[in-house]
Amino acid sequence: MSSVQHLSSLKQLSDLARHWDYECDMVAAGKSPTHEIALEGTLRAVTLPYGIDLCLNDITTREEDSRSATLKQCLTILLTLDGDTPNYYLDDGSMLVMELGVAKVIATRSPLRLWCRNPRGHHSRSLVIQAAPRRIVDGELAQQIERLLQHEGIYSFMVPYHTLTLAENLFTLCDSCVPGRLHIHSCVLDLLAQGLRAAEQTPSLMPYTTPCRDTVRILKVRDKLLAQLDNNHCLFDLAREAGISISALKSKFTAVMGQSVFSFLREQRLMRARKGLESEGWTVKQAAYYVGYQHPSNFSTAYRRKFGRCPRDALNA
Repeated sequence: MSSVQHLSSLKQLSDLARHWDYECDMVAAGKSPTHEIALEGTLRAVTLPYGIDLCLNDITTREEDSRSATLKQCLTILLTLDGDTPNYYLDDGSMLVMELGVAKVIATRSPLRLWCRNPRGHHSRSLVIQAAPRRIVDGELAQQIERLLQHEGIYSFMVPYHTLTLAENLFTLCDSCVPGRLHIHSCVLDLLAQGLRAAEQTPSLMPYTTPCRDTVRILKVRDKLLAQLDNNHCLFDLAREAGISISALKSKFTAVMGQSVFSFLREQRLMRARKGLESEGWTVKQAAYYVGYQHPSNFSTAYRRKFGRCPRDALNA
């Protein structure tokens, strides 16, 4: 079941919240909740056959607004894909920092209230996945989520590039055809699987949801790598810029990102190259050069090892 709404008021978001069974309070600055020009954009809600809900938001605020929501006995995944990243707060004043491409997983059994304030002109494209055990058809999945909710927490994971690409495509897919529905289902289940894995394998961010100093340093290194895929990076320079030792960089990067520095860099280079080949008109030589390979033959070997085909095949994809 899918529905698309063209938004004009905060009340429409409140109505969706009630459908998802959580309390919501959204007010434009100095206005009532029914004020009709607070928002513009689209909101799409999809309920998968498994009982999992997906909400896609592409929203711009036309004036400052304040939003709060109380989550009740569910697993929620928040992911901002593009635009301005909102920062959420809990009732104890701690901050849940959102970053582009980094998902937050909230497992709560007792009511948990989140709130944020968005300035005028704030725009973001984001998705929310909610899995409530009582609505999930698959008994084994429902039990696993129920067990996770017993240990309430907030978790974080870096979303792989290929999953981000799938998620971006959700905004243009039609679910009235079988391929479109399968694409939507595969992306949601992929994110749910990653969220469950993150909750099982990483420490909870609660009660302190602001990133620790080491995590901030590692994210700074990650951002540098992503911004300079074509550079010849070395651990010494990366560690010096982050203000930590080489051994600390190696261990902490793996702990935060789930892979080593150069494994991450290689994967991101190849994913970026594939996108350039498939949709931006790059030649194989250009792709190799743009992502930091000095020799196209080395690039072709790495590409084939990663994707199981030659980069030239992507030109006809």
